[in-house]
Amino acid sequence: MTCTSIVIATDGRAAALAQTLKSLQYLEGPEFEVIVVTGPTQDGTAEIVAGWGDAIKVFSTPNRNLSESRNIGIRAASGDFVAFIDDDGNPEPEWLRQLIAPFEDPLVSGTGGLVMDHTGWWPQYRYASANRLGNADWQRQTPADHFNFPYSYEFPYLQGTNSAFRKSMLLEVGAFDEEYEFYLDETDVCCRMVDRGWTIRQLPDAIVHHKFLPSKIRDANRITRARYAVLKNKLYFSLINNHGHYSVDHAVRDMLRFAEDSRRDLEFHCEAGRLPWSDLEAFDADLSRAWEVGMRRGLSGQRRTLEPASMRPPPAFVSFPRLTPANGREHYVLVTGEFPPERVGGIGRNMQELSRGLAARGNHVRIIASTEAHPRIDFEDGVWVERLPSTKARSLPEDLSSMPEQLYARAATVADRIEEIDQTRPVSAVYAPIWDSEGIGVLRRRKFPLLLALQTTLRFWLDSHPHWLDDEQYMTSHGTPMLKVEKELLFKSDALHANSAQLVKGLVDSYGIDEGDSRVRLIPHGLADWTLLPRTSPKPLKDGMIRVLFVGRLERRKGIDILLEVAPKLLEKYPHLHFDIVGNNKIASEDGKTYQELFVARNHPRDIAERIQFHGEVDEAQLRGFYEACDIMVGPSRYESFGLMLLEGMMFGKPVIGCAAGGMLDVVEDGVSGILAQPADADSLEAALDSLIRDPAMRSHMGAVARARFETHFSADKIAEELDMFMREVASSWQEGADLEGGT
Repeated sequence: MTCTSIVIATDGRAAALAQTLKSLQYLEGPEFEVIVVTGPTQDGTAEIVAGWGDAIKVFSTPNRNLSESRNIGIRAASGDFVAFIDDDGNPEPEWLRQLIAPFEDPLVSGTGGLVMDHTGWWPQYRYASANRLGNADWQRQTPADHFNFPYSYEFPYLQGTNSAFRKSMLLEVGAFDEEYEFYLDETDVCCRMVDRGWTIRQLPDAIVHHKFLPSKIRDANRITRARYAVLKNKLYFSLINNHGHYSVDHAVRDMLRFAEDSRRDLEFHCEAGRLPWSDLEAFDADLSRAWEVGMRRGLSGQRRTLEPASMRPPPAFVSFPRLTPANGREHYVLVTGEFPPERVGGIGRNMQELSRGLAARGNHVRIIASTEAHPRIDFEDGVWVERLPSTKARSLPEDLSSMPEQLYARAATVADRIEEIDQTRPVSAVYAPIWDSEGIGVLRRRKFPLLLALQTTLRFWLDSHPHWLDDEQYMTSHGTPMLKVEKELLFKSDALHANSAQLVKGLVDSYGIDEGDSRVRLIPHGLADWTLLPRTSPKPLKDGMIRVLFVGRLERRKGIDILLEVAPKLLEKYPHLHFDIVGNNKIASEDGKTYQELFVARNHPRDIAERIQFHGEVDEAQLRGFYEACDIMVGPSRYESFGLMLLEGMMFGKPVIGCAAGGMLDVVEDGVSGILAQPADADSLEAALDSLIRDPAMRSHMGAVARARFETHFSADKIAEELDMFMREVASSWQEGADLEGGT
């Protein structure tokens, strides 16, 4: 059985390295080991690799020399093949299997796949060839296979961040030439292998996403600032790999052209303000030194390569631990219009938690989120996150054309993209929220099982926003067609995930869903423990102040109108009271003004107005800071399918106040872990707040009970396990149905 050693040379990128190592846990294919070679920068990398214990081989070097680091990794490699990936690269799960497959041909010495740029969406490298002067052709659309013959003037080469070599052949050519600190290092190896009569195989798959992060060499704009090695190595390469193809004079003239192009590039960036003019002075000094060193070492004919005869046997092979469920990996696609850090609401935060939980169990998980920016794909905490703008696609059935154009386009974009993904990695199941009906394209095409995530439905939302029901234009253009689509999703989706018993009851009462419908599964939301994460604290209050926190969109359904009616009375009664209002404060009320504008217009006394602060939307670290700092968390919604903000408060050990409606009845034990006021009842809400403001012992006791309830009933691991089992059941049933249909 063959095995592979994956070598990662790293320096100064601890956070990126952590993501790269995590991505390797999801690789499919043959057994492999991981070797990390660290550089001199002290940035927490040592702690990252130490956290893996004996699962990886770790070595270090005091030098920033990529070839040297790779050679250290090669010496330690126990595999038949040695693969290389950068510390800012994330391979797709099929990468290793596809990368190693061509080695079945005994003449193949090296392989490499597609490299995606920092967006994850566009290729940085597809196929390329280089000539003996070190000049590359980056525009190739096909592999350079026809250049695989000894001493060819032009030859195929691989990107170092996505390459693998047969170890025996790599050692036979001396591995990497340590003259190349970086730049042309892997090009030189490929050149020497082709000269031995071996084959370099360029692949259309084996994908690595290369984030191309800043380093000691390039800045945040991905501009190479340290150019000595680039200049020196270009000259050295053209001289030592000449083999009679051209004269030294020809190599010098080409180097003069290359140096002038490099200088013009620097001038361009200096004129644009991206680089300081001092970089141009440094360039001239670097160029002078590069001429002297590159010429001398290139003409010497002496390489700085490994001597295989002097190598000691490598350490024993250490199989890298992969996340592989006992019952096999599934591939889930979760769809959401919102996802951190863009448009973060309850659905977005919940999708983030669910996706991470499903991935932590070893499944392949992909999020398809919405964005108004350019498309991108990122590997985040075990999850592949695609942020896609909606197109003008019209590939959905014509009877859906009455949907609002933006939502129609989004549904089409989602359905199209999932079908593309399925071509590479078969999709087990699709999970999409009922809100905005993003899964309707998937449902209509019937190519994948669809699990519908039930949050607040449009019908329930309209119940708490009656003025929209009376708006004929809104109902014609949005409400009525979306209610029709929503009903189709409810009755025809393969499975329904309800997060509370009250939500299930609402489906039965309002939609006529059969109470015993086997498609429905009740699994509450769960959250990872945010108290373990960094947080940004709000501005501290005076000693003795009591801080009440509201989190949510400032809209009628969230009960912000009732809270802003009650708050001034309590602020007047308790001079040591303070309210923080956190959430989207730009939503218009029925009067056309925001609730913040309506509150300010009432001209409350200065002392009252100063003790209620509207913070708008905040980032995740700030949100955690508000939860940590508050004494009471209030969420007086008229309706919540679940009540995620209450659970977040409970997680931080805070007494919470919600309303006796919807899923809040399932989240909070009234009078035990919090208090449930009556929906839209100002007197009830005021009484609940008053009781907790007056009684610090009650606050402390309820907060402790709330934390215990979170730990017992709503842990992320427990919920992920239940949802994974449910999705597997749905995927299995779907496949059985497909097999039967195919058999008939």
